Amino acid sequence: MRGLAGLIGVLGLIFAAGCSAKTATGSETHQSSSCIPPAFRLFGPQPALPKELSTPLEATILSSFAIFRRGALPSEELPGVSPVGGGLDHVLSRDYELSGFYPAYLRQVRRLPDGRRYFVIPAFARPEAVPLARCFRAGVRRRLVQQQHRRLTEPVYCIIEVGGSREAPVPGCEPFAQVAESFQAFHVSDFLGEPTIELVPDGIASVRIVYPSHVQVVASVSENAFLLTPPPTPRSRLDVYLRRLARKIGEGDRLPKAERERITRQYNKAYTGTYPTRIEWLDSAGGLVRAISPPTAESDSATSVGDLRAPIGG
Repeated sequence: MRGLAGLIGVLGLIFAAGCSAKTATGSETHQSSSCIPPAFRLFGPQPALPKELSTPLEATILSSFAIFRRGALPSEELPGVSPVGGGLDHVLSRDYELSGFYPAYLRQVRRLPDGRRYFVIPAFARPEAVPLARCFRAGVRRRLVQQQHRRLTEPVYCIIEVGGSREAPVPGCEPFAQVAESFQAFHVSDFLGEPTIELVPDGIASVRIVYPSHVQVVASVSENAFLLTPPPTPRSRLDVYLRRLARKIGEGDRLPKAERERITRQYNKAYTGTYPTRIEWLDSAGGLVRAISPPTAESDSATSVGDLRAPIGG
């Protein structure tokens, strides 16, 4: 279901970009295609592979995350991929929109009993051209332009999953500037949500995540990272409502377009009610270090670099 919500969001971006463009023939068709974000175009040149960066990480990152201050271990190589000059650029290009990455700082953050392994690697995002202003509602393009500018300057960390299901969503990237907001964790739904890995700075021993159902999950921290596995889906009116909407959305073309869009809006609005309501960082004694409220549109706009997943081609 988390994958369904993500797909709805991505499709919404495409529709928002193209909604005001014409879709007829000739020059009108060209206008429509110009409103499609470059990453979603089926044809055209493939972006260059991300570059290997050999410079040290920023001092602020090294001072906050012990995992990057220690040396790499022999066990921290991706299976069949050498960290330097061995295809890691192809792995990252397949899953993420990156301009460069730090192979010397690839680190394993978690290994699960089922064999899944999670790695973290610092990187920089690849900026993309933003469609013209006429392709967006008022104010939307400015926010996207700011995101693309931050891609040039804001380092991000990307999580790589090895040994998981091919159908599982790609874990994703997050700006180091958003770590204090626990942005990814606040989007882990208890409505059949997928687990996620997120970084925390030195001094945090565990993280408490509180859901609307009042269920609390306490995740231990190891290697500056915690794994949030959402609790079982609660039996509630919201659960029944979301399942009913999901079934209707699954009917696809059998629904009139206007009805499908209306149901999708209902689903998106209701789905946010399954996200955590509070996240707390705890020290080794269980004391509260930081209490975090859900991110707002304003806080996200100030730090986001947009979605870095590579949706087509890679």
